Amino acid sequence: MLWVVLLLGASGLVGGYAAERAIVPELQYRPGTPNEVVEICRQAAIAAARTHASEMGAQVIRVDAASAGPMRQTRSGQRAPVEVGIVYSRPIGREARRGAIECRVDRRGQATIADLAAAAR
Repeated sequence: MLWVVLLLGASGLVGGYAAERAIVPELQYRPGTPNEVVEICRQAAIAAARTHASEMGAQVIRVDAASAGPMRQTRSGQRAPVEVGIVYSRPIGREARRGAIECRVDRRGQATIADLAAAAR
């Protein structure tokens, strides 16, 4: 009897871990944007995701980012393509969104992103 309880408890833990891992969006890394810039853009995406989450009654659980290609120079700084994966926790369950965004980094190193809500669907 004890073995059955231990086995069911262990399978519940493993199943919970597998379900948690299944919701994480897999990002496709494409070289070209330095890791430092990807991290700056990830921080901007976190801020935008939190705003979006509060509007839809959710909470941000995880935000991942990866280079999505080469950066381009502009008059005001640089544009970096970054793939972003966001996991939200909502009352009805978890929701994952993934997409490529355009991150604009000015000469001071400040990042802004284009419409995250539309881009990360």
